[in-house]
Amino acid sequence: MPDRPVHKAMMLVALVAAATLAGCNERRVPAGARPASPAPTTSQAAPSPPVPPAPAARYLSVDEAARLLRDDPDVFLLCVCTEEEYDRGHIAGSVLIPVMGLDIGIERNEWFPEINRGRTPRKDQPILCYCWWKTCICPTIPTYSQAAARILFQKGFTNVSILAGGMRDWTKKGLPVEKSPASAAGRPAAAP
Repeated sequence: MPDRPVHKAMMLVALVAAATLAGCNERRVPAGARPASPAPTTSQAAPSPPVPPAPAARYLSVDEAARLLRDDPDVFLLCVCTEEEYDRGHIAGSVLIPVMGLDIGIERNEWFPEINRGRTPRKDQPILCYCWWKTCICPTIPTYSQAAARILFQKGFTNVSILAGGMRDWTKKGLPVEKSPASAAGRPAAAP
């Protein structure tokens, strides 16, 4: 039997591929045939008002993000990685709320008290989201930061930016990274 995580990943890829291919199927009308016209109606429904576009997060390069953090002390720095990724390296002063718990944790932050100390952003405060960023960018599968930005806008936060390239690009630029020893997060240190 295949390894479960690999098996699940293969199934997910197959489902995404099938859905993508199904959406690309065009309906063609044979030459000379006339498409069926809709049945006449006695009254037409009023058109729906246009849906306003969803707010979009700004993508900041590593240099832009570093400048923002240097120049604006009000920026709320939000790491939406897993705890293990946070321990591997994070930007100093970050609050850790994994994207999987962001919906319930952003307004009343009780996650990782030793790291976050209850810090939560104001609705109008500038927020810079970051994660470790995946290596392949697929337009149908968002990064943790992109998913987090969507959640934040749904919760009414109005000034959200994303660190493009995440911690991968931050570390490639040689910018400062803090690492958490296993004991600092309340877990026993791993055996050598």
